[in-house]
Amino acid sequence: MRIGVASALACVGIVSVSLAAESNAAILRHNLHIPRQTLDVALKDLAQQTGLQIVRFSDAVKGDAMVGPLNGNYSAEQALRELLAPTGLTYRPLNDRAYIVVTTQELTQKSGAVTTARESLALPPDVSPQSLQLAQAEPPVVSGGIPAENSPPGKAPSNEAAALEEIIVTAQKVEERLRDIPMSITAMTSRDLQALGATQFVDFANTVPSLNFTSSGVGQTQVNLRGITSGYNVSPTVGIYVDDVPYGSSTAFTSSAQLALDVGLFDMSRVEILRGPQGTLYGASTMGGLVKYVTNVPDTTAYSGTVRANVSSTQDGGVGYDAASAVNIPLADDKAALRASGFYTHNGGYVDNVALNDEDVDAADMYGGRVDFLFAPTDRLSVRVTAFAQDIDRDGSIAADFNRTTGVAIDGELDQRRAMVETFEQSFRLASATVKYSFDFATLTSISSYQTVRSDAITDFSALYVPAFGGPSAFSAIGLARNADTDKFTQELRLSATGPVVDWLIGGFYTKEDSEQFQQLLPFDPTGAPSPVNFLTLTIPSKYEEYAAFGNITFHVTDKLDVTGGVRYAHNEQQQAQLGSGLLVGVVPVRRDSDSVPTYLANVRYRVNDNFMPYLRFATGYRPGGPNAVVNNLNGEPMADPTFDDDRLTSYEAGVKFGSADRRFNADIAVYHVDWKDMQITAIRNGLGVIANAAKAQSEGVEMTLTALPVPDLTVMGTFGYTNAELAADAPDLGGVKGESLPDTPEVTAALSAEYRFGLASYDAFAGGTVRYVDDRHANFDLSTGMPQYELPDYTVVDLRTGLTVGGTRFQLYCKNVTNERGQLSAITGTSLFGGPANVSILQPRTYGLGVDVSF
Repeated sequence: MRIGVASALACVGIVSVSLAAESNAAILRHNLHIPRQTLDVALKDLAQQTGLQIVRFSDAVKGDAMVGPLNGNYSAEQALRELLAPTGLTYRPLNDRAYIVVTTQELTQKSGAVTTARESLALPPDVSPQSLQLAQAEPPVVSGGIPAENSPPGKAPSNEAAALEEIIVTAQKVEERLRDIPMSITAMTSRDLQALGATQFVDFANTVPSLNFTSSGVGQTQVNLRGITSGYNVSPTVGIYVDDVPYGSSTAFTSSAQLALDVGLFDMSRVEILRGPQGTLYGASTMGGLVKYVTNVPDTTAYSGTVRANVSSTQDGGVGYDAASAVNIPLADDKAALRASGFYTHNGGYVDNVALNDEDVDAADMYGGRVDFLFAPTDRLSVRVTAFAQDIDRDGSIAADFNRTTGVAIDGELDQRRAMVETFEQSFRLASATVKYSFDFATLTSISSYQTVRSDAITDFSALYVPAFGGPSAFSAIGLARNADTDKFTQELRLSATGPVVDWLIGGFYTKEDSEQFQQLLPFDPTGAPSPVNFLTLTIPSKYEEYAAFGNITFHVTDKLDVTGGVRYAHNEQQQAQLGSGLLVGVVPVRRDSDSVPTYLANVRYRVNDNFMPYLRFATGYRPGGPNAVVNNLNGEPMADPTFDDDRLTSYEAGVKFGSADRRFNADIAVYHVDWKDMQITAIRNGLGVIANAAKAQSEGVEMTLTALPVPDLTVMGTFGYTNAELAADAPDLGGVKGESLPDTPEVTAALSAEYRFGLASYDAFAGGTVRYVDDRHANFDLSTGMPQYELPDYTVVDLRTGLTVGGTRFQLYCKNVTNERGQLSAITGTSLFGGPANVSILQPRTYGLGVDVSF
């Protein structure tokens, strides 16, 4: 077939990246992640991930034919066969680094012979294959605020040398492009986290639309999405996952909502934040959404490693430091690999306990490591075994004392008065095994895991209980010691397949949890000695067992229109006992309860083209009910029903994802409405918490993420969230009335980040910054008798950074909270019933630091 230059440029899709120094592309295997997409885009992804040139030289099949997905270890020729199978096309090698895609007829005419690139492409004598390659070459990419670092040192990229990174996520338990997923989702890549200097959750949380939190310090954090919170949540409304493993207790008996996993953010591939209920694929307690920590997978093809060191100083606080390292070692002729990492982070603290004359009481240590082994003996089989351990030690909270009614600090804005040391310790251990086997018709995935979580805390309740139980003449201090332990086993098995007409996924899930919570009020007499009075000594052992079956099916109605439906049916059985003594509690025999709940999913997406996709999404979620923790009042009467019901949520979402054809602009916009009924709440009665079901609530809002490369050297990202979450009926137990805002939910959150890359002498340099805004919020409900109201003001935070890259070493100087804003993150007011202060968690003050990252 002979064509002219103009038609060659129109019909020949050429994609290329930096060429790998491999001599036999047909044998070399690559770990590929290519989602279902158009042929042209799939071939571009294949070229980028293999370092090869791939030429589509036929107009017999349009480039917008849908192909894929392709995930796993493939040679280039195996990958081409899989991608081209639905199109009627085939391929032949052009040289050891390039392939040409042709029709079967064209291949027969050529008899498989390839002489020169010019003859193979049938180009006019004045046009070379190289000229077409340069005209169609794919640019390097950037992620979030981090430009690609592959231009010559000291020289910023040219106008043709930058594009936004194509991010692959596993939000729907299959690998897909972020822009193809019909839901509102944010993916923080490792480079995004590096730019923020993020080592823990609070470092990135308020850059994500609709993601809010309350915190007493690292390890004691409650995560909320889209305003789905009653304040002090009974159990989590947002699921936390490490890879494909759910974290923590599923019940209301271990304070798991306030103990959201705070993973050390080293050696992370990305953090995925899924907004809206995820009940079909992820099950219970994902009503508001999901936070998924995705770790780096061992690489079977190359030895590599990284080292990180960081030191910082906080104004009016202490010195912090951070050290971490990871190494990847291929084994067994590229069929196995071992990846090991470790980290140690010390937060210097900045809050002083003036009562005990103790400075920087919130200083904390977080340390841990991970060992990850991958074995892939064949193209079809892979086995990944991971062990992860993390510990947290902290001597106090980040809360200062403020007058509840005036909002003025009682001492200083970084001062608290505690009669006793408020220690916190947490130990997390996780072992998991993931086995994947690809049959001809589908892929089978098994995920087995076992985890233990141990959390110990002491909280000073003197401001509440000393006045209630006789005053200073009777007691000098009263604290609450708490211990929460959970042992959890999970097993998930799923089978999935994709095709030209239907994609499907079916699976089953099982979990068994053994938990125990211990609480004891610790009174001290006026001399400071322990008092013999036993107000409360309580042990609550509990068991939770769940079986679930789930499935999703997607119909490709046309090449552009997809319709998906999903369902999950879960059944759980629980038991709980109360082994108590003291004036406030007693012994209650084992109580049992069971629950069966279906959840549903439906969505429609329409690909107008590869850069524009509107969608509609309907989803439901729930939290399981269970037997109640029975607490008696001073007259010995129970203050709660023997069981509480599950609460359920229904979400409606519409959105659009679009971008420019040159991949220098992306936008993700969503609007949503949520109905929440039978809200599970903590009702405060006689100063003690019990579980009850309140009325109902609703939330609606808008989320927006915009990313752009206005010029190749400058990356800009903006995020915006508007949330209107309120009670839909009166809730007397909460002290709330219809129309009142749900706690800890700002109406507006926004963030703007930018980074500029430039040449400095012979090095690549960068400078950037992030501005974050959080609107004012209510900590509680206006008429609450157990948790009085406190108004949290809005705050704006500015972070700046600059640095340079020298070979494989990146140096970064930064200043967090440049204006030294005293942002109030959250407030606990349960101790202020008798005139005590509101315990207000304060944003970290101005902090200067230097970080060094070395890659090899």
